[in-house]
Formats: sequence, structure tokens, C-alpha cells
Amino acid sequence: MSTLPEILNTTPVATSRLFSIEQVELRFSNGTEACFERLVGQGNGAVLVVPMQTEETLLLIREYAVGVECYELSFVKGRVDAGETPEQAAHRELREETGFDAGRMEALATVSLTPAYSDYRTHIFLAQDLFASPLLGDEPEPLETQSWRLSDLPELRAREDFSDARSILATYLAVERIRP
Repeated sequence: MSTLPEILNTTPVATSRLFSIEQVELRFSNGTEACFERLVGQGNGAVLVVPMQTEETLLLIREYAVGVECYELSFVKGRVDAGETPEQAAHRELREETGFDAGRMEALATVSLTPAYSDYRTHIFLAQDLFASPLLGDEPEPLETQSWRLSDLPELRAREDFSDARSILATYLAVERIRP
């Protein structure tokens, strides 16, 4: 196993309310020096929750995604607030975005989107035994919910408005957990 590169210098390049960009100067074990840029997230990452309405039905949300400038279907998601565990954030986001909470919340995976350029991680959960428990959220408009049958997941994955890689991965993880 290679020795980790030595960080020679880290310089902030830009900062927003969501992330910072840093320039990182490194020296590798073979003496080569290189300069990289990385996104550094603000906070403790994010959660994505796959809510199971029934044993055969998922619950999706539809919301505006400014990055791709359209409405997207996806699962419940949001950031982990200061002082929260990922599981607590999963319960809170589920309540805010769907009006339900879960009797069972199971961690499925923690994933990175682009580990070569970002430290941002998403904790993926499976929510089962849903019950009504609305909580006022911070969404700029009411979110639509849509039920989707597990047997129709291939059609969901093929939709143009279901493009978040985390959500696509979560469909496979959830089915693998539900039907081992």
C-alpha cells in the first residue's frame, strides 16, 4: 500500500453557503508534487431515504432540481444538520418531505459522489413501517409524492426525470435488502 501524499499547502479559492473550493498542494511518496482542487462540503454530509409505503411500493418525491433545471423524481434527501446523527436527519427529512416517519430506519450505505474532487458523503437509509408524523420543512414549494411499485423499477430507472445517481443506486440497495 502506498504512503499517503504529504499535504504541503491548502489555500481557499472560493466559498459559498454550501461548499468551499480549496487548492491542495501535495507531495507523493515518489517525490512528485502536484496541485489539485477539491470541493469541501459545509456540515456533516447528507441523507437519502427510501420510504417503503408497503412491501411492494416505494414513495418518491418530485421537486425542482436547479442543477439540471427541471423537476426530478427522487427519494427523500437533505443535509445532516449540526448536532444530528445521519439517522436523526433521515427521520427529520422524511417527516418534512412526506409527512411520514418510520418505525424502522435501516442504514444501507454511505457513498461518495466524486471522491477525487469532493469530501461530500450521502448516507442512504431504508424507511419501513411508515406512520403519519408531519413536520414543517424548509422547501420553497410543497413537494409532490408519487408511489412506485417495486416491479416497475426498471421503468423508473429509465426515466429522464429520475437521474440522481444516488437515487438510482438506492433502488438496487433497497431491493437487495428487502429481497436478499
